[in-house]
Amino acid sequence: MVLIYPSSLIAATERRTALVIGNSNYADGRLKNPVNDATDIAAALKKLGFTVTLRTDADLRVMKDEIDKFGDSLKKGGVGLFFFAGHGVQFGGNNY
Repeated sequence: MVLIYPSSLIAATERRTALVIGNSNYADGRLKNPVNDATDIAAALKKLGFTVTLRTDADLRVMKDEIDKFGDSLKKGGVGLFFFAGHGVQFGGNNY
């Protein structure tokens, strides 16, 4: 669940940064909605004044790199939001 508040509740001078990841491709099947969900969330956040990094079907290396960059950017202050759509874990062909 992601809560999005109207931009008037966030100070106008505060940096707003978001990392949005949607993964649909998995070794044991494809999910229909994560990429669409991530794309929709990214668009909504941009309308609220966020600088958005959107990654779709990112592998583990790309996800780690983007999360590290996102964390580093938050050290400069401001508001940060992370959104992930996809499976939490895949083990033995089962998705959780």
